[in-house]
Parts: sequence; structure tokens; C-alpha cells
Amino acid sequence: METITSNLWIWLVLLYGLLRGTRDVIRKKAMEKSTMMEVLFFYTFLSFIFVSYEGRTAFSIDYSIFGLVLLKSFMVFAAWLCSFSAIKKLPVSFFGVIEMSSVLFSTAMGVIFLNENLTLFRALGTLTVMFGLFMLNLKRQTADPNNVINFQYVSLALASCLFNAISGVLDKVILQKDVITTGQLQFWFMLLMSVFYLIFLLASRTKIDFSCLWKNPYIIVMAVLFVLGDRALFKANTIPQSEVMIMTLLKRSSCFVTILGGALVFREKNIIYRTLCGLLILAGIVIGMQ
Repeated sequence: METITSNLWIWLVLLYGLLRGTRDVIRKKAMEKSTMMEVLFFYTFLSFIFVSYEGRTAFSIDYSIFGLVLLKSFMVFAAWLCSFSAIKKLPVSFFGVIEMSSVLFSTAMGVIFLNENLTLFRALGTLTVMFGLFMLNLKRQTADPNNVINFQYVSLALASCLFNAISGVLDKVILQKDVITTGQLQFWFMLLMSVFYLIFLLASRTKIDFSCLWKNPYIIVMAVLFVLGDRALFKANTIPQSEVMIMTLLKRSSCFVTILGGALVFREKNIIYRTLCGLLILAGIVIGMQ
């Protein structure tokens, strides 16, 4: 039983990865019906509504941790602005694989800030992932002509990876302090995210159409997947055996969902090549977990 419990975090992170990949496919569909900010705001606000029942205990947290929760929320807010802007212009299968660069950021942060051990296998796994990303970039010029792949959008995707990596480290730091539960963290995280997007909408004077709540069901599905996925990830972070470097590798299981979604939903080209890149990166994940 103890072994099952100690390895539970692996399955929880894999579940998160699969839900995240599905969310990536669905958000591209959502932005065909609504603007980026409409999807971002309502998706986040609905997620908060779904976890609002946690408000019963959310205000009893140790507020010494609140600054870290605020920083984590802002990192994800910035990451989503970048990733939503990027995925609107990039093929979803390309975006799903290039997101794996977060492995590099998380590995460095895990070693520097959490004193995680960079073993030979983890180093080889990280290098394999880097090679997979390099091979992916060799095929950029033959991507779907309906989606523009240029430095601007790739840079946004990479910035999103950096911010998400910072958020991943903060998850571990916050939840290992044992002063906040997963439910309380989810409540504050989604509330703060909603506030950040509301401030952004007001400051930028961006208009949104409230009718998209019932005209765009993809937003509702995204919110459900977000709540379930983050709860699984937060739970994984509470398990002492979990490590940021390995969790980041496992999260990349999402790429296979995005590659499949790109082929079946968006009829994107170069799927076989991207699948091979994904398999190469999967090999890096397996090596890194040794």
C-alpha cells in the first residue's frame, strides 16, 4: 500500500498531462467562436465558480504563504496570455511539442531552487528532449500554410513555458509547507486569476460578449478539464516523493493528445513527422525517469 501511495503522484501527473493536452486542442476550437480574452476570462471565471465551494475553508489559511500564491497566480496569468496568443497562430500539434521546452526550464529550477539531483539519466533525458525539439524546428518551413510559424509566436510559446516552469516550482514550495490544502490553493489561485484577467480587460478596455458563455460550449469543457487537471497536479505536489523535474517530464504526455487532435480535428500536415518527434521526446522522458 505504501508503494502504491508513493507512486500515486506519477499517475496523477500523467492524468494532468492528458487533460492538459485535451484542453489545448479544445481551446483552439474555442477561439474559433470567441476572442482570446473572452475565452481566457470566462474559462478562468467558470473554473473559479466550480471550486467556489472551497471558500468554506479557504479563508483559514496561513497568510504567510499568500505572497507565493499571488506570485504563482500571476505567473500562470502571464503564461496563458502568451500561450493563447501563440496557439491561435501555431498549429496545435507544433505547439504541443514545442511546449516541451519547459522541461529545460524546470530542470534548471529544480536543481537550483529545490536542490533536486540532476543524475546522469536525467541529464541524458533532458538532452534527448532538446534534440527532439531541434528536429521539430527543422520542419518548421513545411508546416500548415493556414498557420503562420514565425519567431514572434514561437517566442510567446517559449515565454509561456518559462512562466509555467516557475509556477510548477512554486506549486511544490507552497504545498510542501503543509499550511494550505489543495482545495484552498485551487480556490485562491482561480480567484486571483479571475481578478487579474478582469483588471486586464478593464485596463485595456477590451470588450467581451457575455453570450459566448452559452454560445461557445468549448469554454465550459475547458473549465471542467482545468479544475480536474489542476486538482490532480496539486495532489501530486503534496506527496513527498514527487519531484519537479520528473513531473515536468510526465506533463509532456500532453503532446500526444495535441498531435492526435491536430490530425483528427484540424487536419494538420506533417503529423507523422511530429509524432516521431514526440516519440523521441517520450524516449527522453523514459530515460529521465530512470
